[in-house]
Amino acid sequence: MHTGSCECKTIQYKLTAEPLTCYACHCTDCQTSSGSAFGLSMLVNEADITVTEGEPGVSIRAINDITVKHHHCTDCGTAFWISADAYPGILALKPGTFDDTSWYSPVAHLWVRSAQPWMSLDPAIKQFEKQPEFSELIDLWSASKSTRKTD
Repeated sequence: MHTGSCECKTIQYKLTAEPLTCYACHCTDCQTSSGSAFGLSMLVNEADITVTEGEPGVSIRAINDITVKHHHCTDCGTAFWISADAYPGILALKPGTFDDTSWYSPVAHLWVRSAQPWMSLDPAIKQFEKQPEFSELIDLWSASKSTRKTD
């Protein structure tokens, strides 16, 4: 089990099962919404996330004809996860919100054709020019299990 919270600790949660995958996305939407060079996301089953304190706020917008809900702390603005009706039961968790961030690392870089030109990407980590199938990202996470820190 892994716990997480926002910067002000108003919202707290726990992840009760193994995530599906973790990746760094360099698409321009992720760059804009993160205010950074890329967005780090961890796909998890919605049923494996329990909010233990507070209640995240929700902002709704459309990205490429998909309605996306951004769940965040309304006090400090920390982003927790994204949900979309197009992917029922799956959340794209922002893993920087975990209390301990030492146990995971991304298994892939997505949309590298949009990556900032000054970014140096580790050639040992799989790179995709565009969006791969989620099944491929899940397979990469499963294959990396032997090199990850566990509880």
